[in-house]
Amino acid sequence: MTETNQNPPSNAQRIMRVADLPSDRKPARYEIRNGDSKPRIVTLDKRKRQIVDLLISAPVYCASPVRLSDVVHILKRDYGLEVDTKYYPGNPITGAGAYGVYFLTSDIRRIDDCEVAA
Repeated sequence: MTETNQNPPSNAQRIMRVADLPSDRKPARYEIRNGDSKPRIVTLDKRKRQIVDLLISAPVYCASPVRLSDVVHILKRDYGLEVDTKYYPGNPITGAGAYGVYFLTSDIRRIDDCEVAA
């Protein structure tokens, strides 16, 4: 967690509804690398896959009606994904408080979609 007085990057994504998330929810395998540690292979599906695909594409505003923070917490705790939260100052004139943006710091790539047995 870091604080900054700059503006968030212009490509930071606002997720206002479920339709703003990546649409693919099928299981997919990902390789996660954190620093010099041994890479891990994980399989993610449903909302976890959507959030990882979202974070891979660009930073994401934390506040969302879709409740991204719950899934980000699970990805960090259970899968070892490293996500930094940078806090930006709000606008004291309007009364808006500080807000956060998630930045993916793990090196992660999708390996493939998983086949489902018939």
